[in-house]
Amino acid sequence: MASFRKLVELYEELDNSTSHMKIIELLAEHFQSLEPAEVKITAYLALGTIGPRFEKIDLGIGDKYGIQAISRAYNVDKEKVEIAFGNQGDLGDVASALNERQRSSLTLNYVFQHFVQIRDISGKGSQKRKINLLAEVLSKARPLESRYIMRIAQGNLRLGFGEKFLLEALALAFTGSRDNTSKVEDTYNICTDIGQLGESLANHGMDSLGKFSIKIGRPVQMMLASRVDTMEELNEKFSGTMAAEEKYDGERVQVHVDGDNIKAFSRRLTYISAQFPDVIEAARESVKAEKIVLDGEIVAYRQGEFRPFQELMQRRRKYHVEEYVKKIPVTVFFFDVLYLNGKSLMKWSYPERRQVLEENLVETEKVKLAGRVVSADFSRIQHFFDDCVEKGMEGIIIKSVKAKSTYRPGKRGWLWVKWKKEYIEDVRETFDLVIVGSYYGKGRRKGSFGALLCAVLNESEKRYETLAKVGTGFKDEDFEEINDLLKKYSIEKKPVNILIDSNMQPDNYIEPAVVIEVIGSEITSSPSHTSGQENSGNGYALRFPRFLRIRYDKGPGDATTVEEVKHLK
Repeated sequence: MASFRKLVELYEELDNSTSHMKIIELLAEHFQSLEPAEVKITAYLALGTIGPRFEKIDLGIGDKYGIQAISRAYNVDKEKVEIAFGNQGDLGDVASALNERQRSSLTLNYVFQHFVQIRDISGKGSQKRKINLLAEVLSKARPLESRYIMRIAQGNLRLGFGEKFLLEALALAFTGSRDNTSKVEDTYNICTDIGQLGESLANHGMDSLGKFSIKIGRPVQMMLASRVDTMEELNEKFSGTMAAEEKYDGERVQVHVDGDNIKAFSRRLTYISAQFPDVIEAARESVKAEKIVLDGEIVAYRQGEFRPFQELMQRRRKYHVEEYVKKIPVTVFFFDVLYLNGKSLMKWSYPERRQVLEENLVETEKVKLAGRVVSADFSRIQHFFDDCVEKGMEGIIIKSVKAKSTYRPGKRGWLWVKWKKEYIEDVRETFDLVIVGSYYGKGRRKGSFGALLCAVLNESEKRYETLAKVGTGFKDEDFEEINDLLKKYSIEKKPVNILIDSNMQPDNYIEPAVVIEVIGSEITSSPSHTSGQENSGNGYALRFPRFLRIRYDKGPGDATTVEEVKHLK
């Protein structure tokens, strides 16, 4: 049985490595030393979690409970733990410093199973039982082990890399070459359980790739739309008949129906049924099929009118859910179907899938089909776009109606193209950027951040490259919310998957996790930003960037790409 100490030693090596390739090699070597069942557990723990995102993975250990667990584990006054935490800012470091015991190493399975037990504790007295169980594990751990036990318990490993690194390592470990990473990623886009995929690769190697199919209760990565710069280019990409669908300013949702068991998952694949019980009930009344997987958008919608995205985000809450169901009513607009009664429809064409969707939904006040027009007349498409904007929508999504218009999980291609109102001439562009650093505030912002260093995604290099230093557009209430996020994802040194020029070094590095929507006037050339940086040394920069909102519904993998920026230059 593998020891937890070996994993902790790997954590330390990864933390001290500044080379992308070295991290991949270290992970791959460690995976190869494990049994397949241990690969599954390690794949989760290497990301600081205990399962796939679509399952319940929050252990419910906030700072308050963590302090109590450390105090109990090492028989130290709670006040002393609080002072140490205030000085160090990381309960993992606090636990390691206060742990003076040298025990025999814990097994990997022991630690993992106790995390699962902590997660599953509920009911009366659950808080106390969680604290006691975590304290028990900490009391048996060595100092270095206790650091990472606390970090995993709080869901923040602070190593600064994500799933892309792990998929590359799994490819190297079990298919013999990093060149197979794209095939591993394609399989993961359907499987979406990195532990299950890792175990399968350990058992079957290359034979695992392409063997997974969509499964009720396990969401696939959602298909994405590309962006075009002009209506003329839109016309070039879609000659002949095309479908134009309404584009909503809401939250993407994948709904899985298995009889009376209905689950909703976000764009980030997290379980959101508890936040939207009205959507679950509405689907139960509207869906005809016994088993079906639907793709759609939840929108704040009152008396036939679309409400702002900011209102919808108030529904993403753990408490007072019923109160906000009444306060902020929503409607879900479905536009695709991926699975029906035991059969995957993802290889079917868009027109075929749309027909199945229409046949299996009864429209109600809470459930509607996405409005659309299908036409080869581009003036009609333009008129439909104008109508959508006038109704308060974001714009339209143009979709191919050809025979090869399949559903491609996690892919952004030219089968779907978005055309938003911001793209109209003289209206500034919007970008989904990842926060990778922050700068100290001055004057009235002293004690808070003054500006955020934000980046786009370079998909081919699997890294984040800076595009903008954002210091305007923030309301008073934004500062507290963003400061909390910065504190959660703050890390001591620059992750290897971020490229930052020496002229842009931030005061604090931030793990790529938080996406914000930013508006700017144009893309310019810059010697200080790294996005799209070529041999000339100049990259792309966003002129006059201004903060619009936090995009909790989007993950770092959903960020605007370098290719999109290059396209808009």
